[in-house]
Amino acid sequence: MSAVEFRDMAETFEDEEHRRFGEAGFQSVVDKVADIEKSLGIYDLSQFTPS
Repeated sequence: MSAVEFRDMAETFEDEEHRRFGEAGFQSVVDKVADIEKSLGIYDLSQFTPS
């Protein structure tokens, strides 16, 4: 794959991300999931993993 083809594909994926998730893109979904995890008390993974 050439550099131009790679760039074009990256732009296509970014356009699709914005179409599906809005202008804030994937980060807005990540932020929503983090808020849900915090509200459920499962945000800190260290409390669920052995030390």
